[in-house]
Amino acid sequence: MTTLKEHVETPLPRAAAFAYVADFAQQAEWDPNTVSSARIDSGELGVGARFALEVKLGRKAAPMEYRITEFEAPARLVLIGEGSGVWTRDEIVFTELPDATRVDYTAEIRLSGWMGLIQPLLGPAFDRIGKGAVAGMKRELDALATAGRS
Repeated sequence: MTTLKEHVETPLPRAAAFAYVADFAQQAEWDPNTVSSARIDSGELGVGARFALEVKLGRKAAPMEYRITEFEAPARLVLIGEGSGVWTRDEIVFTELPDATRVDYTAEIRLSGWMGLIQPLLGPAFDRIGKGAVAGMKRELDALATAGRS
């Protein structure tokens, strides 16, 4: 298993940052490794909400389904993603700071099949994916904060 840990700080208030990131239908907006993302159920956002994503795996896109397994608005969110030989557990924690929100993102990734055999060699690639995702998240959260001040 590979574990990635990243964090960002944004001037966007914690509740707004949580609402944006928790809606994984918007993940393609901020994660350059996500080709598309959409909600595949209805109702309030919370435990059990499901999302269909297409994520880049090498040179092709692979379908994955994510579901929210823990939802503690506006402080913490856990999602499990599965598909195409990939299993992930994403935990996202939102901490209110005096003038900002800190977002801590931890992703546990497990590959199966032949990809599981090469997973130990993929550390640098996973690291780039994680850094790209949080950079995109910061960009979008900061843009929302700026738009709110306009």
